[in-house]
Amino acid sequence: MIKKITIIGSGNIAHHLGVKLFNSGINIHQVLARNKKSGLKLASKINSIFINDIKKIEVSELILICVNDDNIYKIANQLPDIPVVHTSGNTSIEVFKNKKNSGVIYPVQTIRKNQRVNFKKIPICVEANNDLFQSKIINLCKLLSDKILVTSSEKRKKIHLSAVIASNFSNFCYTMSYNILKDNKINFDILHNLIIQTAKNCKLREPKLNQTGPAIRKDKTTIREHLASINDIHYKKIYKLLSENILKEHEK
Repeated sequence: MIKKITIIGSGNIAHHLGVKLFNSGINIHQVLARNKKSGLKLASKINSIFINDIKKIEVSELILICVNDDNIYKIANQLPDIPVVHTSGNTSIEVFKNKKNSGVIYPVQTIRKNQRVNFKKIPICVEANNDLFQSKIINLCKLLSDKILVTSSEKRKKIHLSAVIASNFSNFCYTMSYNILKDNKINFDILHNLIIQTAKNCKLREPKLNQTGPAIRKDKTTIREHLASINDIHYKKIYKLLSENILKEHEK
């Protein structure tokens, strides 16, 4: 069982994984971060040593890279020969092609630093470059979640793509709704129950079967009125594009 870890990063994922692993009895030996303030804050929470120089990394059983995708390759090439994983949904395991033991631990969830996270319900995608190391990181992930999926880089990338569409894009739609309501002095909480019910419906059946609204009904009058009432040209384009594609999807 992996017991001693070094974390690289001090953002949302680093914070939540670090705290959860620490609370599960794992020794987070060092926290390496560019941001001194957030790095020191995380290190103090998990009884760890803060460093800001990659050359100061000491021997541990695992290095956990929790940084944005653009920096993973650069960091990987500077690391000593210590088992290493990253937490990206979209970066291939091949970024570690010269490492003896390497892998991926990708939590399929949108995570912000100041929110409570119940890891037990979060699916975690796991990948490793050999069976023995894979079993070690699976055992580590069992401290985090009851839902562990061993998957290839290609499948993980498709999961990440789908997650971006389902979470990030839908949240932008919420932002558009919020702004339209705000401009008309209407509180966004009028949509809370609708949003929750829409999400619940996706757990019950295929999302396509839940589709409602003017586009699927081919209600051209309502669509024209909606488009005419949208002042933001970009919102107007998005409304039109989504309406057209809802109709196309249901004509298949």
